[in-house]
Amino acid sequence: MFTFRPLITGVTIVAASVGAAATLATTGTASAGTAVSPRATSFTVRGHHGSETNLDLGKSGFSAGDQDLFTGSLTRNGTHAGSFVGTCTTVRVGKASADQLCTFVLHLAHGQIMASGTTRSGKSGPGAFALPILGGTGHYQTAAGQIAVTATNGNTFPIAVTLR
Repeated sequence: MFTFRPLITGVTIVAASVGAAATLATTGTASAGTAVSPRATSFTVRGHHGSETNLDLGKSGFSAGDQDLFTGSLTRNGTHAGSFVGTCTTVRVGKASADQLCTFVLHLAHGQIMASGTTRSGKSGPGAFALPILGGTGHYQTAAGQIAVTATNGNTFPIAVTLR
């Protein structure tokens, strides 16, 4: 049996993409400066790791019940755009894969966007996945859509938000 890396530890996640996989193109409108326009149908922000805590709550070692808690800042075109917080709870660990339930909240200039769902990790981490947007606050209070996530080993990662 191989050792899984927690979703965030060692394998950066949270709505991310490997540096070589280039940020998803912005197809909506976004205001200049630090704010992301609430009228945008899709936009990409870049997450920067902040703090992280791993709680070994199940059996000793990586197991069901363990939690990863994380925070970081967001930028858009190199300018501060907000912050993110999140948590992932390991719900199943098998011989070749593990499943986690993850929740992310993006704090943006015009409100918050919350996304939550499950991810499956293999030997190299979770790879690419999407989490459904459950809602938001402020200009995003009726938000629906998804955030695109791809693991990376870097310190920064893109978060592609698609609103519908």
